[in-house]
Amino acid sequence: MPFASVGVKDKAAGTVADAQGRFRFPYSPELSATDSVIVTAVGFRPARLLLGQLRQPAVTIRLQAQPQVLRGVTVRHRQLQPQVLGRTGTGGIAHWGVNSIVKDSVRRREMLGSEFGTFITSPRNCYVDDFNVYVQHNPFRQVRLRLVFYAVRDKRPAELLLPQDIQLVLTDQQQGWVKVDLRPYNLQFSKGQKVVVALQWLDAVGVTPNYQSFDVPAAFPTPLHLVYTRNKSQDEWKFYRGRPSLYLNVQSWK
Repeated sequence: MPFASVGVKDKAAGTVADAQGRFRFPYSPELSATDSVIVTAVGFRPARLLLGQLRQPAVTIRLQAQPQVLRGVTVRHRQLQPQVLGRTGTGGIAHWGVNSIVKDSVRRREMLGSEFGTFITSPRNCYVDDFNVYVQHNPFRQVRLRLVFYAVRDKRPAELLLPQDIQLVLTDQQQGWVKVDLRPYNLQFSKGQKVVVALQWLDAVGVTPNYQSFDVPAAFPTPLHLVYTRNKSQDEWKFYRGRPSLYLNVQSWK
């Protein structure tokens, strides 16, 4: 399963599978052979096994497809109004990203599977047209990210809102605003609905001779907005008072 997420439950350990579904991550003193490893991929049921099982030779983990209920055809409301949810500014002293120090550096491998997101609340009923994120620096030949939408439960990201795997691929040191068309996914929010929009780091190709980084800027601190981060797919979420440069274009109605 290309780019499946692999994480040790409640710990900052794990990685992301490569394009052939292969993966590895280092063993550390904080880990135990009885720790649970969870492998997830959008559209499939999670697979669970013990960490000790991964240390055996030629381990194959099989994921089962999860049946999805087809979404109904939506007839859009006649009186729609364009609206922006999120931050369109491009400055900020805080950053989320990955350093490019040396070829195949430990730091770059450690970032596989890391994730950050922000709360967005829709003041009206709306259809989502597109997602936009501002990339301030990008030294890589290719960067692959996963776009994820979570429902919110107990002030934390919860279940996924979309059954499709949406990935962004940036090439040739692409910077500036990056847009993803979301109209094919029929994504809708109801009035007052709170969601988390997140990006997960999947892969990067290419090196740079000097210290450079891939990053998304964020305003910090912001008392009314939160950024959530976690180092791996099964790690605990941490939150900060920030507002990243990402937004949704929506069509809203009363």
